[in-house]
Amino acid sequence: MATKKNQHKHWLTINRITSLTDGVFAIVMTLLVLSLDAPEQFHIENAHHLKLFLVKQWHVLYIYILSFLILANFWIGHHYRFALLKATNITHLWFNIIFLMVVALLPFSSSLSGDFPQFWLTQSCFHINMFLISIASLLSWQYASRDQKLLKDYVAKNIITRINIRLWITPLISIFCLFLAIFTPSYSSLPYILIPVINKTIKKDKI
Repeated sequence: MATKKNQHKHWLTINRITSLTDGVFAIVMTLLVLSLDAPEQFHIENAHHLKLFLVKQWHVLYIYILSFLILANFWIGHHYRFALLKATNITHLWFNIIFLMVVALLPFSSSLSGDFPQFWLTQSCFHINMFLISIASLLSWQYASRDQKLLKDYVAKNIITRINIRLWITPLISIFCLFLAIFTPSYSSLPYILIPVINKTIKKDKI
């Protein structure tokens, strides 16, 4: 009992970390659009030139949309999980800061992926970034939910298990994408489209 009271002394409110998370995600999601280039006027002499330019931009646009939607999925998941917390502590805060650090790398890795779709190395940077984001998110949740130390009292064990299963989807898909990039770099990010499909197959528990 004394140990529990001492542990409670180190608890912190979650308001500051959720505000920081919202700010980082807002900035990162805005920076993603900077990977899209507008054509230089002196390079576009007719409609054919414009068409060629837009065709070359397809992968950049695809990576932008994909990255934005995956980030939105991470933000929604983060918001949902933090609603289950009663408090945080220093260790949990550092898990979340590391999570935000790798999230902030996404504009760089997505830009590499969009601009150089034909190279294994550039696609690998994107997939490794996705892996690091998803693993950081998973570790943060596992720390918070272990023995339900940071969770609200009403959170059932089946909800904890279901969230754990969902959090494993993205790291596993990113590993598969990394392997796929060896054979077909340009299309190696397509399996990420399966994330919402797999999530749909996992029944969502009501709290």
